[in-house]
Amino acid sequence: MKFGDFKRFEPFCEKWGESRGGAIDRFFIDAFLRLELKRVRGHILECGGQRYRTLVPPPHIVSYDVVDLNPHTPFVTIRGDIQHLGTIATSTYDVVICTQVLQYVDDPTRAVSELRRVLCPGGRLLLSVPFIEKDYVRMGDNWRFTRKSVKLLLSQFRRSEVTTKGNLFSSVCYLSGLGQADVSPTDLNRTDRNFYQLVLAKAWK
Repeated sequence: MKFGDFKRFEPFCEKWGESRGGAIDRFFIDAFLRLELKRVRGHILECGGQRYRTLVPPPHIVSYDVVDLNPHTPFVTIRGDIQHLGTIATSTYDVVICTQVLQYVDDPTRAVSELRRVLCPGGRLLLSVPFIEKDYVRMGDNWRFTRKSVKLLLSQFRRSEVTTKGNLFSSVCYLSGLGQADVSPTDLNRTDRNFYQLVLAKAWK
């Protein structure tokens, strides 16, 4: 068997393929949120940074907050831990966006419970979590999530929809530090229920 360029012990890009057309996991997350966010309206909270505000039509935004522990994160309006959002009143937001964050918290169940609490009745949580990922020690990496574990996390919601994205090839490319410029969308869009890369979900309070 010839492994070619995949027989290597250092990634092509240390930062998840960001220098090679963008991280592969964001290919799936961006497509998911591009579809979901064009329909949202009202008060919106994004966790970990302001990455997706531009996907919401400006006339639909009443307010847009960003919560993060790091006060130097661009556009942060609320400094805090999503496991303890005591400064935010119950039923404040119509939509909460939480992408690739839960793996860094100590207690994902507590974090999801808090995100549910700050949602208005009928409000939606839009969530992504990794199943395949490197150990990002600097951020205090703690968890990986299967389809089933996400369903269990979201069982406190009135209704949820959980899907998986990616396949064996996309996972190998991602771990190798390849980016979106290195692989075709056709190959990325093949979904494998056994060898998926990440989990996407939406849940209604």
